[in-house]
Amino acid sequence: MPKGRLVNLLKVSEIDGDLIRWTQSCLPERMVEMIIEGNDIETHPVDSGVPQGSPVSPILFAIYTSRLIKWVEDYLS
Repeated sequence: MPKGRLVNLLKVSEIDGDLIRWTQSCLPERMVEMIIEGNDIETHPVDSGVPQGSPVSPILFAIYTSRLIKWVEDYLS
């Protein structure tokens, strides 16, 4: 999930500003490095997703997908 989009969803949902700032602090700029078949791939910045293993990851994912779920429900109605 793109960090900017999640923050915008929080703002549109009128989430408290302190919670929005806290969420932004949970999504720091990160780097990813992959090793495929023993070959190191160059390190790249990651600007989406949440840190793996973070206890807030499921909550942020639920917030991020909540509008999508509503859209699907409305579409199927």
